[in-house]
Parts: sequence; C-alpha cells; structure tokens
Amino acid sequence: MGRGILRIYLGAAPGVGKTYAMLSEAHRRVERGTDCVVAFVEHHDRPRTEVMLHGLELLPRRELEYRGSVF
Repeated sequence: MGRGILRIYLGAAPGVGKTYAMLSEAHRRVERGTDCVVAFVEHHDRPRTEVMLHGLELLPRRELEYRGSVF
C-alpha cells in the first residue's frame, strides 16, 4: 500500500460548498474502488451535506475529558 494523499478544500466564506465537494469526491473515489474514510466532518445541520455521509466509512468521535468537562 502506498502513501495516502491529503487534499485540503479552501473557501473564502462559510457555505460555499467545501464539505459537499469533499464528500462528492469521496463517493466518486469509493465507486472507483479507492478506500476512503471520513475522520471528521461538521455538516452544520445542512440536510444535503448530512445525506452525503451515507455510504462512507466514518471514524467514531473520541470523547476527551479536560478539567471535568467532556468534549
């Protein structure tokens, strides 16, 4: 197995479609047989973006405790 590739999506403003574009590309790559895993995504309660997570492998979020608070 070779090294992975990190791709960063930049946008000048919130809501321009960075997360949606990333998830669309992940679905295209999964269809071609590439192993794609979503480590963290914040969908900001946007239904179309949340639906794009279906069918992709998600890493579970880890809870961290710091000074009595859990994050």
